[in-house]
Amino acid sequence: MIELVMKLGPWIGMGLAAAWALFTHMSAKTKVADAQLQAQAGVAAAQGKQQVAEDNLNARKTADVQADADAAKTAATAAQERTDVENSQAALDDAAARAELLKLLHGSGADNPGTGQGSAGTDPGRG
Repeated sequence: MIELVMKLGPWIGMGLAAAWALFTHMSAKTKVADAQLQAQAGVAAAQGKQQVAEDNLNARKTADVQADADAAKTAATAAQERTDVENSQAALDDAAARAELLKLLHGSGADNPGTGQGSAGTDPGRG
């Protein structure tokens, strides 16, 4: 029996070593495959985040352009209104322009009973 173990011992040892090497190789292969899957998932997540960031940037750019356009439109409208007022004032004679200006500054006489009533001490609209 001992003689048989002595003859087959090295073969059994080599068989066990080969089985261990095969198991270790398969385990390493599985770990590499898992790492590759995790890396691919990480790349996909990063690409998704990049797309979201690009979409957000485009939305911000669009909002900035729209805000600039709105501001320019508001400025143009204000300039047109001012031009219209200046043109209407330029068309009036001095007395009419003065009356129009006082009306704009103080309101109508019905709304403000003290309009054009002299000094503060004699103005019935001031109390």
